[in-house]
Amino acid sequence: MSQAPRGLLGRIAAGAVSFTVLTYILAIGISFGLVTSRQFAGQLESIRVHFFTGAFFIYPIITPIPVDLLLLTDTCIVIYVACFIVSFRSRDGFLTGIQRLRQLGHVNFKSSWLVAMPLVSSALLLVVLVTNIVLSQAGISSGQLCTPPGMHLPNPCPSQAELYASLTYAPISEEIAFRITTLGLLVLITTIWKSRSIEPGSRPKTPSLIVASLLSPESAKAKVGLPTITTNGRRGIHWSEWILLFLTSTFFGIAHVISGGTDWGVGKAVTAAVSGFALGLVYLSYGAYAAILLHWFFDFYFETFGVGATVFGGAVATLPGLVSLATLIVGTVSILVALAWLIRRISKNEIPTTYKPPEAGPHSV
Repeated sequence: MSQAPRGLLGRIAAGAVSFTVLTYILAIGISFGLVTSRQFAGQLESIRVHFFTGAFFIYPIITPIPVDLLLLTDTCIVIYVACFIVSFRSRDGFLTGIQRLRQLGHVNFKSSWLVAMPLVSSALLLVVLVTNIVLSQAGISSGQLCTPPGMHLPNPCPSQAELYASLTYAPISEEIAFRITTLGLLVLITTIWKSRSIEPGSRPKTPSLIVASLLSPESAKAKVGLPTITTNGRRGIHWSEWILLFLTSTFFGIAHVISGGTDWGVGKAVTAAVSGFALGLVYLSYGAYAAILLHWFFDFYFETFGVGATVFGGAVATLPGLVSLATLIVGTVSILVALAWLIRRISKNEIPTTYKPPEAGPHSV
């Protein structure tokens, strides 16, 4: 691919990423408006629940003290803001990553997650949508989260406030259950075992290794000298991590279908497994904050615009459609960027186009 098309695609991708990040900021702003609005915040505050998190796939851990949904939602939003701050500063930083994207026309593992996230999330959404369409054509329904009011079917949707709080909390609880306490635990075992071969004076402290393994597998591996994805690509993922990644992704898909209170069909197990596999790769590559934000995109991001349109109306009511359209466009750009990168990689390989016979030597026949 010539330099000019690459530069053009890089500028388009950088513009798409910058615009999408602005919509992320807008979503956070609307969420703050929701939790501070008298009516909606009052609905959240009136509902108290024994919320739960999960561990080791779907093992529930229920809190003994009930918490109102307003406090739970506020806490989750603060966590998301912290994840965005970490994402902005990660690797080479957001501004440097944008500049590199403009020049190279693609992202890499040195890129800040905030640069990679708009491209990855939008492309993943397109993949999920196409997979869902293919499954529907094959007669395999993906169903829906719950039954809209008035349809008089099982699993009716809860109140708007309760559903919003549930989708706000889901990215954090599900990442703990399916990535942090599974893949993170495996990385912890591997790194602690590896650290035993390091001299005591240079050996990383166990508490720091525990925190790093669960929150940032890449940094934990680097601490003990194990191959990382940043430096070794896919070879930075151990075969045992690949196996567990496939297992957790499969269980992630199945859990969406068998969990109570939903109307998901069999097709949802496939699309959720695809998403779970991507979430696991992002967790191993970047860390817990990145996986939480990618999950945030699917659950919290679109729901915030939808609820905001209902609660605030006016100009906000136009945002869900505009954001959905923009996401599809960015997803298309992301796939084009990936294809351009793949074509460049293939074209750089030394693939002989003609056969040149060896020169005749003294012993030639």
